[in-house]
Amino acid sequence: MCPVRGLKKIVEDVYYIPGRTNVGVIVRDDWCILVDTGLDEDQGRRIVNIVRDAGLKIKYIFNTHSHADHIGGNSIILDRSEAIVIAPSIESYFIENPVLEPIFLYGSYPPESLREKFFMAKPSKVDKVVSEGVDGELDLSYVALLGHSFNMYGLVANDVFFIGDALFPENLVEKFGVLYHFNVREAVKTLYKLKEASHKYYVPCHFEPASDIGKVIEVNLESIKKVRKLIEEHTVSKIPMEELFSIILSEFKLELSPQMYFLYSSALKSYISWLVDERIIDGRFEDGRLYLFRVE
Repeated sequence: MCPVRGLKKIVEDVYYIPGRTNVGVIVRDDWCILVDTGLDEDQGRRIVNIVRDAGLKIKYIFNTHSHADHIGGNSIILDRSEAIVIAPSIESYFIENPVLEPIFLYGSYPPESLREKFFMAKPSKVDKVVSEGVDGELDLSYVALLGHSFNMYGLVANDVFFIGDALFPENLVEKFGVLYHFNVREAVKTLYKLKEASHKYYVPCHFEPASDIGKVIEVNLESIKKVRKLIEEHTVSKIPMEELFSIILSEFKLELSPQMYFLYSSALKSYISWLVDERIIDGRFEDGRLYLFRVE
């Protein structure tokens, strides 16, 4: 295959398109499998053009998970191809019904500001729901990477591991402080799973592919430990949950829009679930507020 601007080679037959969300391109003869499709139609058009210039047809799309910045290009790519969409279970429902994402964050029917493209992509079909294991037909493997989303999966092709949002770069960890994970306890397990993995390259969605991700894994683990420790420290005496969230968000000097507040509060509630399930903290409703406190 001739070099094409915007398409970067990782190993033989495995490429990626850099962007706000990196998009994997796995080549098979004169066609390819995409891994995620970016945030919106603009990125979808760019993907279509780059792949076309490489002389390839888009035959499959694999969505690692259902967040808008990973499925936003699906609809326009499907308008311009006959691609088969593959996704993990649970994620498939959100891809086909993306309004579920802001409903989940908001807890009711979301306002218009939570229904814009960052939170809610256009719907697209899912043709095939996969589980963990080898796909002999496509010569690749699906790997469960739980935690960041309901049922996020990665994909391994030619010893290159596309890991979705299982890992965030150091600059984003420092900038945002509280990383978004739907189930932070499972996210920690996934980080240790990556720590034990042995592949030639790893392709995260928000920074460049690397052969060694050990340092970044430690940065992510330390970030999670820091947030958990803050919650434990501030629940020694009972504290309203909203006040606890305010203290933690202030600790990281985060000035949030109302939309982003719902994202961060969802992330922090995952920590609360983790600590409640481990019987480290508990909750009690008093005076119209939910108080959290350490278990004696």
